Amino acid sequence: MSRSKIASVGIACTAGAFAATMALSGTASALPPESRAVTGMTCVDIVSSTVWVSGGTGTLSSSDPGAPNAQKMKLTSSMTAPVAIAPNTLTTTIRFTGGITFSGVVNPPMNGPNPPNPGSPITLGPVAAGSRIASGTSTNMIATTGTPTATNYSVRIQASFSGLPPADIRCTGSQTGTFTF
Repeated sequence: MSRSKIASVGIACTAGAFAATMALSGTASALPPESRAVTGMTCVDIVSSTVWVSGGTGTLSSSDPGAPNAQKMKLTSSMTAPVAIAPNTLTTTIRFTGGITFSGVVNPPMNGPNPPNPGSPITLGPVAAGSRIASGTSTNMIATTGTPTATNYSVRIQASFSGLPPADIRCTGSQTGTFTF
């Protein structure tokens, strides 16, 4: 065999081994995106005492834009928009175990009620963690029950719309499963 053929075979074998190693290493840990169900959501505006949903459901979805950026979390809930909501107008905080908090002002546009349609489901985020979460960290949304208060909540939504009083909605609920970053 000529030197060039031997070199070509060697390069091909090395490339194949590298590709196999990378493929195996990519499956060794669970990384975002992941989704988990949220149950028992009760959301109350603690300023006006308006109950927006009781016993509702939702889905938390994680994502990772890659280091050094912080991971993100999105919540889609069964609570429906009471009015048309413009994009990026809701301030969201989602609290997790281990002192991890996802927060920001990110939301898609949502339609308000237009009979017979009740309005779009409230979708929050994806909002970023306060800092990059260490690889291998497992966490859950803080499980809360009962009536939401200023301190008893898992999710907080703040909104201010022209012609309406400001809203400070707190939600209790729990998540199934665990997120691993």
